[in-house]
Amino acid sequence: MSPNRFIPVAVCSLLALAGCDNEFKLGDNADVISYNFQQGAQNWTAGFSDYPTNDAAIYELDSGIRNLPTGFQGSGYMLSGHNRSDDLFMFLKRKISGLSPSSKYKAQLKVTFLSNAGAGCMGIGGAPGEAVWLKFGYADKEPKQEGFTLNVPKGEQSLDGTQAKVQGDVAVADGKCDGSVYKAKTLKNAEKTLDITTAADGSVWLFVGTDSGFEGKTTLYYQNIEVRFTPK
Repeated sequence: MSPNRFIPVAVCSLLALAGCDNEFKLGDNADVISYNFQQGAQNWTAGFSDYPTNDAAIYELDSGIRNLPTGFQGSGYMLSGHNRSDDLFMFLKRKISGLSPSSKYKAQLKVTFLSNAGAGCMGIGGAPGEAVWLKFGYADKEPKQEGFTLNVPKGEQSLDGTQAKVQGDVAVADGKCDGSVYKAKTLKNAEKTLDITTAADGSVWLFVGTDSGFEGKTTLYYQNIEVRFTPK
């Protein structure tokens, strides 16, 4: 099986693969893919946009599979950057194959990550939690920075784009304003599904990332990304 091909939830259950938790309660005509970053990157790659590449050093961009912070065991996909442009977008992307060719689907995201941004905290330009919005998007080409911005219409900060929707923010209710404690947060917004059309080979690019209005440093650890595809 191709490493990019999705695994139906029934197969996930049969093989007891990490991260396949069946929470979506799929029907006969829907499939779910689930990636637990305890198992490594699994063909997800990191990207950054909305910053000047000739001055990248001051943005402190960093990414990769890393050990989770104090209080957690195992590994996650870490993304980190200092939002000096007041609009930094940090994202994970992956090409998904194995869907029906040239077909319409609804795609729903469930994502779990670790954040140290406490709720209700003050920050430069915006709150470190509520002003960092997590988006779920799709594309028929690889999402990447071209010029200054992403080559996919993702919307700006708290606004949806034509190919991406805000799922929530990174604030954790029981966090601390000094950023000293990481807490887990899961977002699953049933009203923020994407209407996608696959390519002729049954593929689509997906991306999950944060659009920031907080002008400080944000460091997140993604633990699990799960997507439900329902034919339209």
